Amino acid sequence: MFDVEKIKKDAEKDWEKTWIESSKLVLGKGKFKLKKGKGKEHLLYKYALKIRKVLLDLGFDEVILEQIQPYEEIIKQYGPEAGAIMDRIYFLATLPRPDIGLSEKKKKLIKARLKNFDKFKELQEILRKYKRGEIEGGEDFTEILVTKLKIKTSDALYLIDEVFPELKNIKPEPTKLSLISHATTSWFPLLAKLQDKMRHPIALFSLPWRYRREQREDASHLRAHMNFTIVVLDENFKIENGKEIAEKILRKIGFKKIKFKTKPNEPAYYAKGTNYEVFVEFKGKEMEIAEMGMYSPIALANYKIKYPVFNLGLGLGRIVMAKENIRDIRELYYPYEYGEIKLSDEEIARGIEIARKPKTREGKKLVEIIKRGIIENKDLVGKVRKEIYRNKVAIYVLELEEGKKLLGPGGLNEIYVYNGDIVAIKPGDKRFEEIEKKGVRVCSFLDALSNYFAWKAERKERGIFTIRYADTLPSINLKLSKEVESYITSRNKKIKINSPIFLDVEIN
Repeated sequence: MFDVEKIKKDAEKDWEKTWIESSKLVLGKGKFKLKKGKGKEHLLYKYALKIRKVLLDLGFDEVILEQIQPYEEIIKQYGPEAGAIMDRIYFLATLPRPDIGLSEKKKKLIKARLKNFDKFKELQEILRKYKRGEIEGGEDFTEILVTKLKIKTSDALYLIDEVFPELKNIKPEPTKLSLISHATTSWFPLLAKLQDKMRHPIALFSLPWRYRREQREDASHLRAHMNFTIVVLDENFKIENGKEIAEKILRKIGFKKIKFKTKPNEPAYYAKGTNYEVFVEFKGKEMEIAEMGMYSPIALANYKIKYPVFNLGLGLGRIVMAKENIRDIRELYYPYEYGEIKLSDEEIARGIEIARKPKTREGKKLVEIIKRGIIENKDLVGKVRKEIYRNKVAIYVLELEEGKKLLGPGGLNEIYVYNGDIVAIKPGDKRFEEIEKKGVRVCSFLDALSNYFAWKAERKERGIFTIRYADTLPSINLKLSKEVESYITSRNKKIKINSPIFLDVEIN
């Protein structure tokens, strides 16, 4: 791990030296391996992919909407309401390119660090080209300084940070470009281009980010969020057709009871009497899930769109929050920041590992030999000693007590994760039928124990090794990763593996 406090202090004293020295911490090749198993998907995209498939299967074409538009588009769409809508919008600003001269003071600063620097003409030309926009900003500007002036990166950073303060003291200048707060801002210009180029009906959908200047972010408001937006353009389309389309989509998603309620305050870009909020019944409650309407012919006329257009906005976040019982939208979008980290049964299962296992090829082969030898002789009654392997080392399974079976009643149990608990079950036992069907299998007791015995043999340990009882994971040669152990402890989840094994293995 990095000593972050030391690195910060060292950088304050000598940034360049610390930059070079600390880089050594990440050079070369480390003992890195990706985690085993499938990665965890974000809930939003999990549901988005399901809904996306529904729309594609219904014949809608997918498009990507432009998310930056000039504010004139809002005026054309909203008409008299545009002034109020502007308040919700983020306008973009840019930084003007400063006119940077090479004064004597700046030349002295350069010479103070770069004693033999003599490329002032070349540097002035670079600064002129930067001002004229012939050189890109950011890392490209740094790269030009390094390559054209033949200086080190750290020297280029010195010029930017110390010699040319004009680059840091620039004030943003507003533009007329805005981030879309409503998908309609992008639909209108796109449909204007497509109306006579595509076969009707034109049925499209997109999943854009929408940006709204909320006064604050809280459990129900985000300044940026995703929503499905759907349009249909066709000369024969009217609002009742829209209701049918919306109902068909929502039923395909899995909702049954659907209601349309006229919205009291209709946006100006919708035709009067066509703007509806769409409600579904979910878990016994009525929930708004979408909004829809026919675009106003006035707004369409401003784009010379000659055909009716239906628009449906589908609340992706609301669907996910309802189905996953999430109350805070921040927890949905940014679970690692706002929500509790939840581990699925699959993730917990991946955090259970065999603690001790052989490393050599011969040792790994021995694992299966020992496991097979135990299973084949499990019903032998003692006293008994049975050889199961001989080659440089002899391995026996045995029972030292009269009348006792070689393997105890819990010896064939398997480890599963179910509802966050780690449990041992007997395969095929009806008591554990649900766990076996719905849980996540980790391994059998014998998988873990055979590795343990093979590990002992590989280390040339000799003697009789006995496993009496499974009461903890280490007792059967299993271990938990730190994050899974912490999760189980903090959530009061259980590890229920208590089982009698009574297994003896002799290695000579």
